Amino acid sequence: MGDWAEELMEQAGEALPPVEGSVDVPGLDAPVEVVRDRWGVPHIYATSLPDVFLAQGFVMGQERTFQTDFLLRLSTGRLAELIGEFAVAIDRFFRTVGLHRAGRRLMAGYDARSMMMVRSMLAGYRAGVAALPAVPVEYRILELEPSLFAEEDDDEALAAGAAMAAFMSWQLSGNWDAELLRVEIADRVGYEAMLALFPDSAGEPSVIVPGKDPQRRRALEILRSAPLTPKGQGSNNWVVAGSRTASGRPLLANDPHLRAMLPSIWFECHLVAPGLDVRGVTIPCAPGVIIGHTPHHAWGETNVGGDTQDLYLERLSDDGTAARHEDAWELLTVHREEISVRGRDEPEVLEVRESRHGPILDSYMVGIGTPHVVEGGIRETYALGWVGADHGVQPSVLLDLAQATDFASFRSALRGWESPGQNFVYADVDGNIGYQCTGLHPIRRHGHDGTLPVPGWTAEFEWDGWVPFDELPWSQNPPQGFIATANQRVHDDSYPYSLGKDFLPNVRARRIVRLLGETSLHSAESFARIHRDTQSEPAREIGSVMASIEPGDERQKAALGFLDGWDGDLGADSVAAGIYEVWCKHIATALLLPKLGEELFEHFYGRRQWTNEFQVSVLPALLRYPVAPWFEPGGVEVRDAMLRATLDRALDELTGVLGEEMEGWRWGALHRITFAHPLAILPGLESLFVAGGHEWGGDEQTVSQGMFEPGEGWDTVVVSSWRQIVDLADVDASTVTNTVGQSGNPASRHYADQVEDWAHVRYHPAPLSREAVDEIAESRLTLRPGP
Repeated sequence: MGDWAEELMEQAGEALPPVEGSVDVPGLDAPVEVVRDRWGVPHIYATSLPDVFLAQGFVMGQERTFQTDFLLRLSTGRLAELIGEFAVAIDRFFRTVGLHRAGRRLMAGYDARSMMMVRSMLAGYRAGVAALPAVPVEYRILELEPSLFAEEDDDEALAAGAAMAAFMSWQLSGNWDAELLRVEIADRVGYEAMLALFPDSAGEPSVIVPGKDPQRRRALEILRSAPLTPKGQGSNNWVVAGSRTASGRPLLANDPHLRAMLPSIWFECHLVAPGLDVRGVTIPCAPGVIIGHTPHHAWGETNVGGDTQDLYLERLSDDGTAARHEDAWELLTVHREEISVRGRDEPEVLEVRESRHGPILDSYMVGIGTPHVVEGGIRETYALGWVGADHGVQPSVLLDLAQATDFASFRSALRGWESPGQNFVYADVDGNIGYQCTGLHPIRRHGHDGTLPVPGWTAEFEWDGWVPFDELPWSQNPPQGFIATANQRVHDDSYPYSLGKDFLPNVRARRIVRLLGETSLHSAESFARIHRDTQSEPAREIGSVMASIEPGDERQKAALGFLDGWDGDLGADSVAAGIYEVWCKHIATALLLPKLGEELFEHFYGRRQWTNEFQVSVLPALLRYPVAPWFEPGGVEVRDAMLRATLDRALDELTGVLGEEMEGWRWGALHRITFAHPLAILPGLESLFVAGGHEWGGDEQTVSQGMFEPGEGWDTVVVSSWRQIVDLADVDASTVTNTVGQSGNPASRHYADQVEDWAHVRYHPAPLSREAVDEIAESRLTLRPGP
C-alpha cells in the first residue's frame, strides 16, 4: 500500500459509523435497536413501521453513502456532476431514455403506504449521512461533499429514488439493442443469415431495413453510443417440496446474476416491527426486502426476460416537430435537459424529443448530430416504447410480500410487480411451494413479435394492453415436487400469448432439474452443490466435435487429448475448459468477423449478451451441419480446416499468456473474478477499491455464473450476486452469502469479509428469532428520537 493509499485508509477509518451506544436520530417516534451480527448485517427492532424503515435508511446511509449517491446520479443522468467529462456520454444517454422522468411518473402513483416507506427511508438516509463522524473517503478523493439530497426538496429526492428502481428495471428489461442488431446484421449479411444468429427470431423482412440512403442514421450508430455496461446474465432459483427433502419441509434457493461490483449491489438486513419480521436483501433507496424470508415463508426471483421494449421507426415532419400517425401529424414533446459537468462553466444542453411511443433515441446520442433528412423529408429515427417508463414496483408491494399469510396472498401482492417481470418461487412452513410469473407484458397487434423495429406511422403495431395477470404462467404444489427457473421460456407452445423471443437458452434450467432429480432427498448441502455446479451441456457437445478432428501436428494432438472424453465441466482447475473457451473465441472470430465487420462483431459477440446464444445454440448447429453460407464450398473439410487453424491461434494465445506447459492452462488461470469500486480506475488505490482476485470457473451457461466478455478479455463480469438457501423446517437454519461484504467503507472489517466465503461457495447463518440473532451479535446500537 502506497503512502497516498495509507493516508486515505486512515481517512476512511475516520468515517466509520458508530455501532455501539446510542445516537439521536431526527424523525423517530420511539427508540430503535440495531443489532449487528458477525457479518455486519443490521437486525433492526422498531415499534412501528415508519420507524423501522427510517432506521433502515439510517444504517444504509451510514454504510453505503457513496454507492447510493453514485447509483442515483447514474440513474438520473447526473454523474458528470460528480466525475466530470468522463460521464457526459452516459448522462446524455440516460437523460434521453428518461429514467429521471420515469421516476417522477412512478413516484406520483405511489399509494399512501409506499409514500410512508420512502419518506421514512429518505429521512433516515439523510440522518445517517449527517451523523457520520467524517465525510466518506470517496468524497475526499473527489474533493466534494455528499450533497445530492441535502439541497433538494423531498419530492425531487423521492423521484430520484424511483429513478434508481427504474434503472434496475432498465437493466433487466427487453431487447431494444437486439432489435437494432437484427436490423444491422440483416442489412449486412441478409435476412436468412440473421435468423441463423438469432434462432428464435421470426420477424418480417419487409419492415427491418427502413432505407438505403447512404446518409441515413444507422442503427449501429445508436449501439456505438450506448453505454456498454454488461447486463445481468440471468439468475437461478428453485424450490423443492417436503416430499423430496430430508427434513420433510420445503427448501428454497436463489442466486440472482448481476454485474460484479464493490460494494455489492445488495444490502442485507433484518427488519422487525409490529406485523413485520423479514430478512434478506434490498438495493439502495428501496425500503423493505426484495429477496428473502420470514418466519412463515421464503421467496426468490429470476428475470423473466420478456420483451417489454419496442423500437418504432418514426416519420417526422420537415421541420422535425411532429411525427406522423395514421392521417395526422402529432406534435413531439420536447424536454430540455441541462447536464451540469464538473469543471465546466456552462452545462451540456440536450433537447430530447418524444413521440407517442417514447423518447427518440437516434437523434440525441453522444457524438451524433442532427439526424439527416432523406427522401420526402423523412428522418430515420427510432422511438423507444418501454413498459418501465410508466410502470414499476411500488414499495408497498415489498411490504405485502413480507406480510403474506399463504401463497394466495403472496400471488395477490405480485399483481403490483409490473416491471421488471420476475419469476418468483415460493415456499412456506405449511409445506406449500409455488411459482408466479410477473410483470406487464404487451399484447402486440397483428402478430408482431417484437424482434424488429416497426413503423410508428401506422396503428398496426401498437400495444393492446397487457397479458392479464391471471393468465401469466403460475403453479402451486406441482406433482413433480419441485420448480426451477433460470431465465428460460416459462411456457410451452400451447400458451396463447407471446411474452417475447429473447429468453435465455434453457441449459441452466435443464441442468438444475437434472441435479434435482439425481438426489432423492435434498438438504442444504445438496443445494449448495448445485450452486457450485460448473458443468455445461453445450461445452460437452461442442467439445466432442472439437476432439473429433484430425490434429495438424503434435501440439494439436496433445491439446485435443484434454478434450477427448471431456464431460464439459468448466471448473477453474480444468485444462480442457481453458482450451475450449479460448478456442471458441477464435472460432467465433473466424466465422463472424469477416461477415459482420468489426463493430457488429463486437456488439453481437464481443461485448453483448448474445455471446450466450451463439455458443449455446448457433455454434453447435454450425459445427454439426457445416453448410452454406458458413462453410462453402466443402462442408466438413472446410469446417475441419477452420477448426485446425483456429486451434493453432488458441494454442498460441494460451502459450503467450500461460506458458508452454499445457498442464498450467487451467480455466481459472485465465478466468478470474475481481470486484472493483467505481474509483478503482485511479492508479495506486487498488488496495482500497479492489477485492477478490480469485480463480473462477464456469461461464454464462453454467449454474455457477461466470459470464465474461470475450472481446475484452477473460475476467468474469457477471456473477451470482447473492446466494440463499432457506430451510422451511427451521428458518433459523437458513444460510446466505453476499459477494463482498456489508459495508461500503474500505476501512470497515465488513468491507470485503465475505469474499472468501463467496468464492468458495460457503454461507453464513441468516436467522430470524431473537435468540438466534443474539447468539451471533457483534454490536448493539440504540437510535433515539432526536431533534
